[in-house]
Amino acid sequence: MMNFYNHTLNWITGELFEAYFITNFGIITIIGGILFGKFGSTLNAKALVIPLIVVGIVYTAIGFSMIVSNNNRLTSYKQDFEKDHHAFVKAEKKRVEDFQIGYTISKIVAVVFFPITLLLFWFSKSPALHGLGLGLALFALAGLMVDYFSQERANAYYEMIVTELSNAKISN
Repeated sequence: MMNFYNHTLNWITGELFEAYFITNFGIITIIGGILFGKFGSTLNAKALVIPLIVVGIVYTAIGFSMIVSNNNRLTSYKQDFEKDHHAFVKAEKKRVEDFQIGYTISKIVAVVFFPITLLLFWFSKSPALHGLGLGLALFALAGLMVDYFSQERANAYYEMIVTELSNAKISN
């Protein structure tokens, strides 16, 4: 049977995969923006440069910070788990509960950004505003996609935490 620490390792491995995915998406988006600037000859192509670079920078920063924080966490997890198993599980429960708001925020951002994109396309002929709209839509879609899988993993991990805590109460 898998002990709780193995579930934690599975969780953090998934988080690191997500972080590398986000970072690489950000870098590729920046490169795309630069390439639109270098090789794009139309107003619409030029209008994508700044939105793509900004989205890319944001996602690269998010991904990189996740890599750093999860790697730092990974090094301390084993010691924390061995030092006080029950306190470790309780701390993980609080940590997972605390970041659940992020999933709600990403859905709200998408609900706001998608209609803005449509409005920019319907009511404007400006390539710059169309580029902005596409940048907003890309930002929202990428966030939803990443959080879709992240929330599933977080929910599964949280169930393991609750099970672990209830088993600890039974054995005490």
